[in-house]
Amino acid sequence: MSRRRSRWVAVLLLTSACATAPRPLSREGSGEAVARSGRTVPDTRSRDFLTPPELMKRIEASPVQYLIEDLESLKGVAPEQLVDAVWPHGPEPFDVPVVEQSADGSRVVRPATFNPEAMAFIQQAEVHYRAKRYAEAEKLYAQALEKEPGNYLAALNLGDAALFSGHPKTALTRYERAARINPDDHRSYFFRGTALVHLDRMAEARDMYAWALTLRPEHPYVMHALEQNADTLGIRLQPRVLRPRALARVEGKGVSVHVDPESSWLVHGLCKALWLGEESHRVEMTGERDHHPTHIEEHECLGLLGAVYARFQEEGKPKDPALERLLRIVEDGYGKELILYEVLARRAPHVVLSLEPEARERLHQYVLRFVVPLEGEGDTGTISL
Repeated sequence: MSRRRSRWVAVLLLTSACATAPRPLSREGSGEAVARSGRTVPDTRSRDFLTPPELMKRIEASPVQYLIEDLESLKGVAPEQLVDAVWPHGPEPFDVPVVEQSADGSRVVRPATFNPEAMAFIQQAEVHYRAKRYAEAEKLYAQALEKEPGNYLAALNLGDAALFSGHPKTALTRYERAARINPDDHRSYFFRGTALVHLDRMAEARDMYAWALTLRPEHPYVMHALEQNADTLGIRLQPRVLRPRALARVEGKGVSVHVDPESSWLVHGLCKALWLGEESHRVEMTGERDHHPTHIEEHECLGLLGAVYARFQEEGKPKDPALERLLRIVEDGYGKELILYEVLARRAPHVVLSLEPEARERLHQYVLRFVVPLEGEGDTGTISL
């Protein structure tokens, strides 16, 4: 490491010297393999995750130049943009995703295709729908379904026509038909939630909204709607847990870590830097030479963050509310789901759709407990969209 080290490194070395291995983020090890823009990375680790002292030892011994800079020196990235810089969004999601079973039993996500004649009816109906002529739109949506009974969009829109005509019970039935056509798209869950609110069935509505966020984590439209209707639903929408205060990136001939000196995120930044700078570590952990975002990297770096922060708390250091929530989630056994929800789904927007039903249900439970808990049951905080 370059001699341009800050006092934070010495603090980290001293406090982490007695730290144990990062506490596991799941009782199931590293968790589900995550798609890298649709591609999975098998867990081929030949060893366990690094402990904080092991991380520092490797960085100190490396020929790679690692520099630690104050976060204020970071150019072109505002503090509120760090989430996008550390975990940038991957490819655009499909407008209507469809899940198919491949020959080897894996789940493959592809964009839906529709009958052109049915889509022509939908386009005509949209003119009436936007003008709030719902009866006229309804007839055309029905014609689209007659032409193509499996047209998911027509089924959804037929439900909308009923809902905005003041018939939420009929709308719910139609949304349920849409869900049978495509059980993997988030919209039928979100729209059923809305219909259930109109029917004063709030517990069921919350569950449907939670499913919408399960299938499309942190979807801004769904989050905004939940924020606006939190009191009606009796929920307290929780803010994002992982808000990084460090950014590692290749600069010049080395790797720089820009970090907030008042945070505990230094170890996370150093871990990310190691993944960027050390081919040998990538090969050891994934079997691959090139750097690609993987679930293994995220579990290792966030596990280190949790371990060091927990150690700091034992020494009486100031508490970080977000990292306190991280530790509580880990202690409850939902660390893997947190990473899936807040990190991996950013890289691969349909990663949840590739999961088996049991894993989907576990993520659904995570959303209910830690994203849309009932008022008084979850962590309190102000949502920031």
